[in-house]
Amino acid sequence: MPLAKSSHYIRLHLSPAGRDPLSVRKSIQDALAQSFGATSAGTYLDILWISDDGEECVIRVDRSDTARVLAAAMASSAPGQMFTLVKESSFLPAVTNLSEPL
Repeated sequence: MPLAKSSHYIRLHLSPAGRDPLSVRKSIQDALAQSFGATSAGTYLDILWISDDGEECVIRVDRSDTARVLAAAMASSAPGQMFTLVKESSFLPAVTNLSEPL
């Protein structure tokens, strides 16, 4: 019997680049609040990796929150941060570039 996968991984392009995980997380929370209200801003997510140049990140969310997080990030009009989806998958290695360590 296969193990249940409760996590989902999202790789995002950040514009402008952001090297601080707390700032990236806050930007995603702001996007969630803007799209779905204050309660959604508390959606649990982990910033797993930010590229050395700060232009990409990988986040982990619960599978049930994936659509909401993606919708909020793509629709965000918050000043100072724009997100573009690079890849998303329930399998972490699928969203990583093997030439860059996480």
